[in-house]
Amino acid sequence: MKILNPQKWKKLGRLYQSQGETSWRISHSSCPQVQHLHGNNYRVWFAARDDKNRSNCTWLEFDITKPNEVVRHAPEPSVVAGGLGEFDENGAMFSWILEHENKEYLYYTGWNIGDSVPFRNAIGLASRSGNDGNFQKKSGPVLDRSPENPFFVGNPCVVVDDFDVWHLWYLTGTAWHDNEAGLPFADYHIRHATSVDGMSWIVTEGVCIDYTHNSEMAIARPSVAYWERKFHMWYSHRGRDYPYRLGYAISNDGANWERRDDVINLSRSSEGWDSEMICYPNVFKHGDELYLIYCGNGFSQGGIGLAVLER
Repeated sequence: MKILNPQKWKKLGRLYQSQGETSWRISHSSCPQVQHLHGNNYRVWFAARDDKNRSNCTWLEFDITKPNEVVRHAPEPSVVAGGLGEFDENGAMFSWILEHENKEYLYYTGWNIGDSVPFRNAIGLASRSGNDGNFQKKSGPVLDRSPENPFFVGNPCVVVDDFDVWHLWYLTGTAWHDNEAGLPFADYHIRHATSVDGMSWIVTEGVCIDYTHNSEMAIARPSVAYWERKFHMWYSHRGRDYPYRLGYAISNDGANWERRDDVINLSRSSEGWDSEMICYPNVFKHGDELYLIYCGNGFSQGGIGLAVLER
């Protein structure tokens, strides 16, 4: 499978759109990640918003041979917003799930509403033994503001390599600005950290995926696959003059990346749910095929779609 060849993706349609089915799944389906269950059956984890506009962590299940049908929805969210004054008081936004040594680690973005700026985010962790039972949150964030990350952090992606090194990729804020209406907006790109246990992280010097031109302002939702001792990252990027589109990069060590946005080809549709933006990708293998799941308009308000790599 030649990943560095031009990646021509064939859209298979929209898998799901949140439409207020429950009070905790009113809208959005952000940062989806696909988890294999058995055979043709997969679970898609994502962040839905409740009736108070707070994110939570939930999932749905589908059969890869019937990609436009949801087989099962989660009966309740797996991780929800925290209590008064906690770092995730205003939302627990799903970002990544990792299965490692018969334990599941669920990483999420904890939201706090700001004052002079809209938010101050940090990275949280919940875990459980096996894949049954309730997730237990780790008290407090596992990565927060620091000298390396002075504004905010979020969108964690975690992979354990062949040498038992834990790698974390995440977005970090680089500046806040006021727009013409006086409303603040943020710039952010992607950094890297390592760990021996998935909880205590050492931030790597330098930037993984940095801005390439003056108008680029947001690089988000790193989604990394570790195949044959190489790291492959798909992500979203947008600028002051263009909406979210997909990017791709490759690395030997997880810290130093070659950005190759030119090889990925998945464009907005001419109309419909993904006609304004393509964002929040996650790539996975099924047999000999490579699939990509992504979000559409309104920063995932339009729903989740599926595509397959054309040979």
